[in-house]
Amino acid sequence: MCDAARQLFVVCDFDGTITTQDTLDLLVNHYAPDSWQRAEERLLAGEISLLQAMEEEFRQVRATEQEALAFLLSAAVIRPGFAEFVRWLEEADHRLVIVSAGFRVVIDAVLARAGLGHLHVHAGDATFTSAGTLVSYPPAAVDCVDACGICKVEIIAAHGPFSGPLVYVGDGYSDRCAAREADLIFARGGLAAYLTAEGVPFEPYDDFFQVKLALERRYGVD
Repeated sequence: MCDAARQLFVVCDFDGTITTQDTLDLLVNHYAPDSWQRAEERLLAGEISLLQAMEEEFRQVRATEQEALAFLLSAAVIRPGFAEFVRWLEEADHRLVIVSAGFRVVIDAVLARAGLGHLHVHAGDATFTSAGTLVSYPPAAVDCVDACGICKVEIIAAHGPFSGPLVYVGDGYSDRCAAREADLIFARGGLAAYLTAEGVPFEPYDDFFQVKLALERRYGVD
């Protein structure tokens, strides 16, 4: 077991972070590609929030839960090194929480297939039907202009206080606020571009072997 002062608390995004591709993007591109383009253009223009964009996109995703999960389980890929990263954290008594603006029904299925169904997950959810998909998220305590669906900052605060370093691993829009809470950020994709533009330091990563190695070097943990 690790010393409490050296216990890492790792907060990790799911889509595009644990998975190599965003499962929401996979679903929309497969079932409703036209809706994705329209909503993304409005989101980038600042006309709608991330949550509103997802609601618009998924209203056009017409598939049963069985169909949607069958497609995703054939398409979604876990990023290299994640299973080993989880095992390392658990063996050393570090803490890991997954926070996602994605859907619990999807996350649970993908993690279970990888033998990681026991992990602690905070996420939204979706009800898939042949008439369209409805998304749902827990109410946030504070109104936020970004409206990401799920407030990752609130989730992090609920798990505190922390005796050791807070580490954030992410890749996208919904990770921006939460990443700023961390002592050390691992970023790629859109999150990396955002942090670079804002002058916020971070560690780049392509896989979780790199994340583990960087944590060992930075904090001397094992």
